[in-house]
Amino acid sequence: MKVSIIKLFITVVSSCMVYYAQNHFSSLSFYSGYGTVMQHTNKIGNLIAERPFFIEINWFKQSSGYYKWHRINNFPDYGLCFNYETLGNKDKLGSSIALAPYLEFPFHKREKRIFFKLKMAWGLSYLSKKFDVETNHKNVAIGTHLNTFIQFRFLWQIKLSSNFYINPNITFIHVSNCRFSVPNLGINTLYPSIGIVYKMKADKRFENVQDSSSDKFSKHEVLFFSALGVNEVEPPTGQKLWAWSNGINYYYNIRQNQQVGIGTDVFYEQSLAYESRNSDTDRVVLNFNNTFSNGIKFCYAYNFGRITPILEMGYYVYMPNGKYPNGRLYHRLGCRYYFRNNLVAHFSLKTHFAVAYHIEAGVGYRFY
Repeated sequence: MKVSIIKLFITVVSSCMVYYAQNHFSSLSFYSGYGTVMQHTNKIGNLIAERPFFIEINWFKQSSGYYKWHRINNFPDYGLCFNYETLGNKDKLGSSIALAPYLEFPFHKREKRIFFKLKMAWGLSYLSKKFDVETNHKNVAIGTHLNTFIQFRFLWQIKLSSNFYINPNITFIHVSNCRFSVPNLGINTLYPSIGIVYKMKADKRFENVQDSSSDKFSKHEVLFFSALGVNEVEPPTGQKLWAWSNGINYYYNIRQNQQVGIGTDVFYEQSLAYESRNSDTDRVVLNFNNTFSNGIKFCYAYNFGRITPILEMGYYVYMPNGKYPNGRLYHRLGCRYYFRNNLVAHFSLKTHFAVAYHIEAGVGYRFY
């Protein structure tokens, strides 16, 4: 039954993407290869039984230069990624089917015969296998069928002709449910592979910028934001716990498309009341003393107009009972959207290195 559902899902999604691609995109690419499951924790070591394999199709087009950020970022490509991946253990981990929008931008101002690019994709994946206390209790990596899909690809694009390119690359893929449900150690895979690109038709190109409304007006800005999330703690009980993040970031705008800065976070996380106990049998009382923590951080942001992927690396200054159950370091990976009135939509994933802690969504405000 599950196999039939997966086949139906692939057929429907593929048909929709082909129809959409024919009307909106100008190029397609194909990638495939064998890789390795990255053992980011000893707990998943016994799950790695074979080399993972992936196959992927991308439909995309090059940005037109209509917006100023197109030119600042060297006319990046944008499109849809359809990815199928085995996960290193067909019996316990199964396979993943993912659909994700993405951006792929070059590091050169003009197109050369060989040039270096970076792809960033973030979407959803469906995993055929998940943890089940009766039928799949050894799968401590994934606790849900539906998960987030994050992909980074470093590639060298080599021009063979006006329509064909070959892309040697290194691809990193992460799938997890962001600890919305446990277990959730996540699965990280790494692939060296070769891709082929076919350009079906020429992309439209504007001679002059038509919209520069996302320009920054100052070298300095301050961001206040607040976000809510949920997670769970081990052992699996299904109980959802609230997480509330509040942050202040100072950014220095290096140029229109890049920002660096520092900041501080204050967290209210009910999961800390469980993790900071002296014993798993201790009674849990949710109060300010055992749910509050704070930290300082280094911030980096790369701007695609109003869309801004973010990376923050933090250091806990305070934890309940002086304990650091997840270590002293935390990280935030996500995206923000800046509206014209300086309101900000915030969406991110908080992690402790490669282990997801909670996903969060919220709002903020930017001051120049």
